[in-house]
Amino acid sequence: MTVLLVGIGVITYVSVANSLLDEIDAGLRFRAAATIGASRAGTIRTPDPQLQEPGEAFAQLLTSSGRVLSTSPGFDAPLLRADQLAGIQKPTFFQRHLTKVAGTARLLAVPFAGSTAPVILVVGTTMADRADALHRLAGVFVIGGPSAIALACLAGWFVAGSALRPVERMRRQASAITVSGLDRRLTVPTARDELQLLARTLNDMLERLDHSLVRERAFLERASHELRTPLAALRAEVDLSLRRRRSAEELTSALHSVSQETDRLARLAEDLLVLARADNGRLPLRREDISLRDTLGSAAALFAARAAQLAVTLSVDAPNLRLSADPLRLRQALVNLLDNALRHTPRHGAVLLTGTIGQGEARILVSDTGPGFAGPLPSPEHYEGELASGAGPAGLGLRIVHAVAASHRGTVRIWRNDAGGASVELTLSLAFEPHSVAVSRH
Repeated sequence: MTVLLVGIGVITYVSVANSLLDEIDAGLRFRAAATIGASRAGTIRTPDPQLQEPGEAFAQLLTSSGRVLSTSPGFDAPLLRADQLAGIQKPTFFQRHLTKVAGTARLLAVPFAGSTAPVILVVGTTMADRADALHRLAGVFVIGGPSAIALACLAGWFVAGSALRPVERMRRQASAITVSGLDRRLTVPTARDELQLLARTLNDMLERLDHSLVRERAFLERASHELRTPLAALRAEVDLSLRRRRSAEELTSALHSVSQETDRLARLAEDLLVLARADNGRLPLRREDISLRDTLGSAAALFAARAAQLAVTLSVDAPNLRLSADPLRLRQALVNLLDNALRHTPRHGAVLLTGTIGQGEARILVSDTGPGFAGPLPSPEHYEGELASGAGPAGLGLRIVHAVAASHRGTVRIWRNDAGGASVELTLSLAFEPHSVAVSRH
């Protein structure tokens, strides 16, 4: 700002100085033209002393050798030296200090043919008025320049403060938002400018953080609940075994129960690890060409002993067809679906695992004869949120199923079957590009 104002001041000063000099030169030309007529007669017309201050305007008629032919009163000596007069071939301006002129004198020498020989007319005027005007202008700049700079800085400070006031308000509001208060939002300015866009962007970010924190808390609560159940069963079995002496058969049964709960804990830990590696609900895939029948059969074989112990019929029905899928992720999904079905199927019930391939996708259906899902089934628009948060019927197991389906561009559907139990259908696209999962309900 200071450099700009100084630059403007210098340009203005030079422009005014040149304009005043041009005005003086124009007056000298006019006087020279008006005086030449009288000068041809060998005389100089003297300005009216009532209209002209002494030494303000004057004229002199000289020969080229410097002899004065005619002059204004008080200017007896030649206004120009002989060497200066000798080189004049056209109207020429000079500046000199004369004894009877205040300040510097501006002279115009005009050569012309006199009555007997060539002569030179010299008209002049003082530049004191120009110097006084420039001095006053410099004084204005010296005094007014710092004042203008101070006023400009003050105005800029007020304007910047007014412009940044919404930013400061957003800063205070943002600093007051803590992890436990992410439901608060920043005030959005009414003006449609960049600050409004910034406030909306920050509010969107807070919304995502709040949503992520809510999902994380719900997930941790669900994980704690899932882990507490097998840990409680383990503790109960151990406490019961230690309460009194047990027979070898009773201890073997207790150890079988402890083994089952330990397996369940291991699966829960693996599920938590898988979900922690999921990126936006999707898992990294390593697709392979696998057999649908062998994959379903090997998953069911893991639960054959448990199904026999529970007196539950576990059957598999799948054609011997090939599909492109990640065998590890698919096995994790099937383990969770079968584990959930066996835990909710009563004795002498049935769990059916079927698979089909057609129209570019593979369909895997797990049905049981248990009590089904407690309460009404979630609507399609809420099902994905419940899968993500771990609430409702979608626990950790179905979260794994959801992640596997999403990674294979698949769908997850749940409904109550004709036997009153639960049916969960996992659809896997045979295409290779990842896509978001679509969740639907019957």
